[in-house]
Amino acid sequence: MADIKFACPHCSQHITCDELWGGHQLECPNCKNTLAVPAMAAAPAAQSTPTLVPKPPAAVEPRLAINAPPPAAHSGPQRVIPIRNLAPTAPKKKNPLVTYGVGALVLIGLAVGGYYGYAWMNGMQDKVNTSSKEAAKNADGGQVGHIANLYGTLDATDPSKAPVDTRSTGPRQRRTGVGQEIPVSGAADSSAAGTNSMDSLPLIPAVWTLDLTKARIPSGRVNGSIAGTNFLPETARIDAVGNAQVLRIVQGQPFSPDREILVYLHLKPGEKIGGQTLNVPQDMAGTGVPQVKKGWRNNPKFAPQYKSFSSGYAMRLELGQLADGALAGKIFLSLPDADQSVVAGNFKATLTTNVVVDAAAQAQAVQMQAVPVTAPANTSASDAAWQARYGTRRSQ
Repeated sequence: MADIKFACPHCSQHITCDELWGGHQLECPNCKNTLAVPAMAAAPAAQSTPTLVPKPPAAVEPRLAINAPPPAAHSGPQRVIPIRNLAPTAPKKKNPLVTYGVGALVLIGLAVGGYYGYAWMNGMQDKVNTSSKEAAKNADGGQVGHIANLYGTLDATDPSKAPVDTRSTGPRQRRTGVGQEIPVSGAADSSAAGTNSMDSLPLIPAVWTLDLTKARIPSGRVNGSIAGTNFLPETARIDAVGNAQVLRIVQGQPFSPDREILVYLHLKPGEKIGGQTLNVPQDMAGTGVPQVKKGWRNNPKFAPQYKSFSSGYAMRLELGQLADGALAGKIFLSLPDADQSVVAGNFKATLTTNVVVDAAAQAQAVQMQAVPVTAPANTSASDAAWQARYGTRRSQ
């Protein structure tokens, strides 16, 4: 049998079916509209010739293409008519808004996660740092433990408290005094008495501030912090250095201190040390501001380092009257350094010298130092004797 090929009058879909469907109605597989299959033109009658091929039975069902739906208006039970779809199905177009929306949601999610993740990491790091600082602070008992350890070390190294060895191990060596500080008469006893009397005072930590109105001198023993390390002075003294009286608050040996504070005090002509009160705010500048130095030692094998401050610090200094070669005083000193060095409390300083500043004596001393020393002139007689003895002429 021949096939009938035609196009859908609604959507122009190409359809192929058996000739037996000619004149019947079908449903278009593409647009689902009902259409009528055109009848096939009758072929001219051919001469009957004998053939050996048998005729198909009359009850043979009409042949259709694959997957063709059955006709809508066909009488009897509805059947599926297979129809071959000759045109490919058009691909579905993607909406660009959906793609952009998904990308935007992903970026927003990453930004939110990074923000909260960074905040969480900072919080965890702060907790770790805080716990590390507390562990390091409590490792040696904190400030109180450090003070106790320092007192223990001082007691262990104090010759007066060391056990006396009565065994004879050979001839005793004679002390030469080389490398030791030469005490001033009357100063050693007063120094020991002064430091011992101050040892009974409590230790109240000094609070760093550059605002002199908020500065408070604690009622306890002088202490503080220098170069990030606790500062517990053992001695205080006033030395004459040039035209200045230098207040030294020292931890360790005075000739090689571990840490110390130096305040250079310039007295007026005829003025003696004692009874002075100084208030130096942070913004004060000029010749009236005393020079201040801090000294510290990072390594016991090396000499101490020093840093000077001529302004920018805050200081309150009160000196009492001189009595028995020593004078009591109070100090508050905050330095504008990165370590926030501070010293505050009560002290008792020994006075090595108490020289009255005399302007006339100073001028005379300067004039004497300025006079040049000239060598005696060579005479002709001495030159002749030199040449006769050595055979050479004396160089001029």
